[in-house]
This record gives sequence, C-alpha cells and structure tokens, in this order.
Amino acid sequence: MSHNIRDFYHLHNDATSVVVDCRHNQPTLSYFGDRLVTVKASMLNQLDRHEAPASLPIEPAISLTPTIGEGFLGHLGLEAHRSATQWSLSPKLAEANVSQFNLALTSRCTVSDMDLIYQLKLDPTHSVLRLSVSVRNLSDQAKLFIDNCAATLPLPDHLTEVEEVTGRWAYEFQNQRHAITRSAYVRENWTGRSSHHMNPTLTLSEKTTSATHGDVLGVHLGWSGNHQMRIESLADGRQMLQAGELLRPGELELGPGGEYRSPHLYLCHSSQGQNGLTRQWHQMIRSEFITKQHPASTRRPVQLNTWEALYFAVDEPSVLALVDQAASLGIERFVLDDGWFLGRTDDRRALGDWVVDPKKFPNGLTPIIEACHEKGMEFGLWIEPEMVSQKSKLYEAHPDWALQHQGVPLNEARQQLVLDLSQPAVVSHLFDTISSLLSAHSIAYIKWDMNRDIHQAGNAEGRHAPHRQTRALYQLLHRVKKAFPEVSIETCASGGGRADLGILEYTSRVWPSDTNDALDRLRVQRGFQNLFPPELMGSHVGPSPCHITGRQHSMAFRAGVAFWGHMGVEADVRQLSDADRQVLSEAIALHKHHRGLIHGGSYQVVDRPAGEQAWMVLTPDHSEALAALAILETPSTPFPSRYRFIGLDPRRHYELKLVWPGDLRPKQKNHKDALTDTHWSGDWLMSVGLSLPILQPESLLIYHLKAV
Repeated sequence: MSHNIRDFYHLHNDATSVVVDCRHNQPTLSYFGDRLVTVKASMLNQLDRHEAPASLPIEPAISLTPTIGEGFLGHLGLEAHRSATQWSLSPKLAEANVSQFNLALTSRCTVSDMDLIYQLKLDPTHSVLRLSVSVRNLSDQAKLFIDNCAATLPLPDHLTEVEEVTGRWAYEFQNQRHAITRSAYVRENWTGRSSHHMNPTLTLSEKTTSATHGDVLGVHLGWSGNHQMRIESLADGRQMLQAGELLRPGELELGPGGEYRSPHLYLCHSSQGQNGLTRQWHQMIRSEFITKQHPASTRRPVQLNTWEALYFAVDEPSVLALVDQAASLGIERFVLDDGWFLGRTDDRRALGDWVVDPKKFPNGLTPIIEACHEKGMEFGLWIEPEMVSQKSKLYEAHPDWALQHQGVPLNEARQQLVLDLSQPAVVSHLFDTISSLLSAHSIAYIKWDMNRDIHQAGNAEGRHAPHRQTRALYQLLHRVKKAFPEVSIETCASGGGRADLGILEYTSRVWPSDTNDALDRLRVQRGFQNLFPPELMGSHVGPSPCHITGRQHSMAFRAGVAFWGHMGVEADVRQLSDADRQVLSEAIALHKHHRGLIHGGSYQVVDRPAGEQAWMVLTPDHSEALAALAILETPSTPFPSRYRFIGLDPRRHYELKLVWPGDLRPKQKNHKDALTDTHWSGDWLMSVGLSLPILQPESLLIYHLKAV
C-alpha cells in the first residue's frame, strides 16, 4: 500500500529483520541481520551521532544513495547531471509502498527533475535481501547523464574483515581475506564481464569467524559487466559498503522519460559462520533461480565434452567413436565442443559462421545426434555467439558489427573480436542463427562461451558500450530461453569469467574454470561453492597429464574431485586403459546413485589442517550424508588428524561406509574393514571423530553415512 512516509520500515521473515530508517528524508539501511522482536523510533534515535570536532553539526546519513547535495563527503552513491549542470542532487522521500516482504521508496529531486526508486525484497524464507535503485528522468525535454549509481549501506562496527574472490584464468575463485582498515578498499572491474580476477562477491566477517561460528555478511552484485565494489571509512569513523555498475563518462544517458535500473545487489546474513552463509546462498539460489526459472534443468545428466579429447579435429568418424565409448561408460549427455562449424580448423578463423562444416560432417549433425539418442544420451553443442573472427564470412559482410573505437586499430584477443550487441540488427541475426540451429536439430543443451575481455567497447555511435552490451546479452538470452524453454544453457567465459546471479537468470550451469587439473580444481570448487550450489558447477574428469598444468593424477583422484558437482568427462575416453575405464565407470555410477543428495543437500565445509580439504553434504533432516577428505600435499605427520563430522543428529546412530575409492591400498582396506557393520552415534562422530588411514598426497576419500 502507498502512504505517507513512516519513520522506519521493518521487513522480516521468521529468521531475519531488515530496518530502513527514513527519519532524515533519505532511506538508510540501518539493520540487516537476525530477527528483531521490537523496533521503535526511539531506538533509532539512540543511533544518531553527536557532533564530532571540526565537522558538520549533523553528519549526513549513509543513505542508500548518498549525494553531494546532502553534504556527503564520502564516495557518492549517485552522480548525475544535465550537460554538466544540475549536478548538486538532493532528493527527498516522497512515497512508500510496503507489503510483507517488499518495500518500494520513491525520492524526488525537484532541482534536477528526477525520481529515485528504491526496491527492497526480503526473501520470505531465507536470510537474503535483494536491492536495486532506479533513476527516472522526469524532464520532457532534457537528457539526464548518469555517471554513477551504486547502492550504499553502513557497515556494522564488528565486521572487521573482508574476503574477496580473486584468481586468474584456469585458477578462479581464490579467496583472500584481510582486515578492513581506515582507508578506501576499492575493486573496479573493466573487463566487460564479471571477470576471472574480480568476481562481484564479498564476504564481511568478524575476526574470529570460522566455518561454523561468527557473524557473516555476504555481498553479491548480480551483474555480468563492468562493476565496482568499495568499502570506505569516513572521517568520523563510520564505514560503508557500496556496489554497482561501473560507468565511463557519457556511457549512460536517459532521454526524456527514460529510466535506468541498477543491477540487483544481494545481501546475505548468517550468525553461524561461513557454512551458515553458504547454506542461505544455496537455498535462495535453488528456490529463486534453479527451481523457479529453470525447471527443465533440474536433472543434471553426466556429460562428455569433446574439447580436450579432440580440440578442433572433430569429424564424423572420430565423434561417433567417442559417442560409442561415452555410452559404455554411463554418460548421459554428449557435447560437441568447438570445431564443428564452417572452416573452423583453429582459433584464428570462422567465429560467426554458425553452419555445420560439410567437410567434417558431410551428413550434417544428424548421424551424431541419432547415435546419441540410440544409446540413451542427449546431445549438446558449443557456440560463442558474441564473438566474430576477422577471417569469417560474417565479418567480411559486416565489419561494422564489431565493437571498435573509430580511428583506432582493432584490438584482437584470442584472435577474435566482439560483436556490438547494442545494434538491433546484430542481435536479430544472432537470434535467427541460434533459432535455426535449435529448430533443425534435437539439441538439449548449449555451452554458451565468451572467450575474451572487452577492450574496445565502442559502439556504432562512438559511445562506450559495456552497459548496453550486457543488457542486450540478457535480452538475447531471454529470447532464446523463451523460444526454447527445454534447452539448458551453460555460461562459460574462458572458464569462470562470467559467473554471477545476473547471468544465472538465463543460464542453468556454470563452467567455473578451464582447468581440469584435479588439484587446482579442489581450490577452485571450494571458492565457487561458497556462493553457488554444487549442481550449477560443471566438474569434469580431465586427461592425465593435465593439458594446462602438466600434472599427472590417478583416475581415482580425478573422478573423486569431479564427483561433487554437475559431473562430466573431458578426456579422450577412446585411449583409456582398462583399469582407468573401470574406475571411471564406477565413479559415474556412484555419482548417479548419490546425485540427488549432492545436488539437493546442504553443503558444509569441515575445518581441517593446512594442506587438506574436507566437506560434507547432508539431507535437511540429517538422516544421510556424504563426506569427503582430500589430501592436497604431503602431510607433516604419517596419520591425518581425526575427521570430526559436522551437521549430524547427535542422538541418532549412523551406518558409516567408505565408498571411494573402490580400489583401496592395503592400509586403506584395513580402515574400510574396521567400519563394516558398525553403527556410530552422531555425537561420537562429531565430538570424537573418525581415525583415518595413511594417505598419499593428491588423494581423496568419500564416506557415506545413513541413519539407522
């Protein structure tokens, strides 16, 4: 309902409260955390700061978008102007609409003739708040230029550390944790995608926070383009967090009546450490993204991808041979990666010419697809629609379709250019091309790749185009999903270069890294699963030695690592030894048997010494669990420390079995024999723990627990 502005608004579900303070004519997110029983204006009055020496009599509040017209001296949340005039913005609250879990506030700036609309949505069942800011140009004549629009919130004093997600190509999702200091902490990403090294995710915590204890605030910007995230300490000691799209001058202009809506900022809270935060993220993503938006993708078939088996040397005989071998291993989906289209013999040519190459596939893709179906497998296909090679028919016909700076030499990366999606003709061509492929073939899955950063983001109008590029990508994906709702789409960007909740509105699988090195994958997958649930995570058994790192790993280790996500294979299975074939078949069968638990259970990290990783997935009622222990490097002692399980019911008893690896060394066999027909109490397993066998580096054990 719409009404006069209250002093504050209190949204809440059973576990979480959100308090928005409106007493000073600007909305401030004063509290987001565990459920509050009572909130009164007098309590908020107590939070007001007294005058500090040599400062303004009343310091401006850290509102949702602080402006220069308020006298705010920190980094502004909103900067806009009309051709360098009317820049001193000072919007005032004018309207509110509130329901049980939603709050919409409108502020009006009469000087600049604009409205700000704040949309806050508290998830009904999870501790997740979604926030966005819209700017509306009320003028019927003048343009409004927006230089910055970033949602802003004050930070609680006790959150003194920040963990960021960084990395590089083939080593994404690496977490770095450090203290918040009295300075500005700034992350600016200009890559045109969410990036390998600066994913738009932060976790703020207490110094003593662990996997299971402590107050934690998760922050994620659902945006697949340029973005900024900042933590700033103000002169009076207050701290604030800010996140939003990163814009170049002149990039974003609103014509008369035009409106800009910022990317969604997601906040997630837990008072139960990182595991509690991860649990809230996973549950929200499952309910709001996977189940609601992608019901056709709830089943996650084990797949084989041809890339590291064949690279560009795909043709009908070699692919059909792989189809046969894949089916014999228990593969459920066969994916034909790069190299299938006209003239694509290497990465220097042919992007944009999305027609089946008749030299490689003289009978088209039909024999491949029919062979897959005959053997009970789905068929999937790789495409990279946003890119074009200079050596392609598409570029020869439309050189003006590539993003470029007028008068500046073209800047290739990976021997390719980026198509300008802000041109309607380009998007129409891409949609028609993709539609033709999907209409002509029985394709259940698309691997949608994007293999370079956007360096020259100039469009046909000569403007900086990343904002329009990202919005146009979303619109194209939406059209494809609407036309072909049964097709699953994976987001890939040289691995994990575009993994965020913006792209996940249109895709249902993430390729987190191009590396299939099992050791590096353990670290990548740990960071990935802090935010994203396991079923979104493509995790493949790669070749040995690994094509990226050169490391060699046993099939048991490679398969044991791939087991924990949306499992797949990316090795030349025609060349497997009989022993490796047997191990891989067993791993695939074991994954299928436990797939429902892996893809629907609660993922929890178990604290272990340096050089080890441990984690579990549990059913909501704690009646069943899988638990893993991975040894990453040579242990400092012969025997690992006891495995202390978490999340079990202390009053119940569990049957405990070692289910991986299947082929055990003698001392591991003794360990497995000691578990046979033994029922363990939950409190014993959590408090005392389980003794472990001697383990070699780069090995992995999986246990299954079932309440009896």
